[in-house]
Amino acid sequence: MALRQFGVSLETYLMTNPTLRGVIVSAVVLHHGHILLIQRAATDGFPNLWETPGGGVDLGDETLSHALARELLEETGLILKDVVTLLDQLEFEGASGEGRYRKLTFLVSVEDSRDLQEHPQVILNPHEHQDFVWVSMDDLRTGFCGEREIKLAYPGQRETLFAAFRADTKTSCGTKGVNCAETA
Repeated sequence: MALRQFGVSLETYLMTNPTLRGVIVSAVVLHHGHILLIQRAATDGFPNLWETPGGGVDLGDETLSHALARELLEETGLILKDVVTLLDQLEFEGASGEGRYRKLTFLVSVEDSRDLQEHPQVILNPHEHQDFVWVSMDDLRTGFCGEREIKLAYPGQRETLFAAFRADTKTSCGTKGVNCAETA
């Protein structure tokens, strides 16, 4: 699938998708066979649940891709290097019935100046997230990463994450290796 369609402003995207009220973007960061999950703050919506970095596309964002990079940086301190592929697009009705939204989830790679055997350094925004883990496919299957129980924030997210692991076997996004308990 061509990612070119996401190099447009929110206004342009909504004009070509008139049934939508808004767009949310989400980044699946896959590194050395592990996916970054961040835990929502206890004081925020969906408290203590796990998700991938992301958020709403703003009218001020140059493109949907820029919104993805902005959200990733704001929530984790990570800098987007490449958007590898679109993993999932999900439509849902807004919480108070104000219209339909589309959530676009992308497999991405990030810039990293650390040793190639380590995961990129994550710096959380404490107002939004309280913890992070790098989960393996086995962690995702069992629902635990070390002592942490991984309860995902959104229905269908587990299947999207498994799709990312499958896509990783077809790209050079990561290599297998590090145990999650050693990295967070």
